[in-house]
Amino acid sequence: MKKLLIILPFCAGLLAACNNDGDQEGKDGNTERTTMTTDKPMLDQSLVGTYVGQLPCATCDAMQTSIILREDNSYAISTRAVNDTNLIVPAIDSGHFVIRNEILELTDAGGEKTLYRINKDQLCQLAEDGSQLTGKDKQDYIFKKQY
Repeated sequence: MKKLLIILPFCAGLLAACNNDGDQEGKDGNTERTTMTTDKPMLDQSLVGTYVGQLPCATCDAMQTSIILREDNSYAISTRAVNDTNLIVPAIDSGHFVIRNEILELTDAGGEKTLYRINKDQLCQLAEDGSQLTGKDKQDYIFKKQY
């Protein structure tokens, strides 16, 4: 019973603090609005979705690849060999991502990072150092958003 009496005033104070909707009265009598922060990631909704492309493959026609970006800043990548009977099961990788200066940075569970430049409705894979890929195959590293 004594514990309940100690906890009740604390709970009442907590409820009162939560009920003020972020309004605080300053010393000058003006009401100021405070900004609430949340642990929920903030993400541009236009980026969320599935992006597909075909990566080059030495032993098959191509690697059909899908990148799924979710609202909670998690991702999944599915890669499947096209016309290769030895690689029937798709490879699946997942992790989380961040966006820095129009660069999408995917980090898998092992800490390996993959970078992409965000263009209108596509992702262009970048080299490990963040530079643009060069060479004749650079067009193969573009993933287009599916609607």
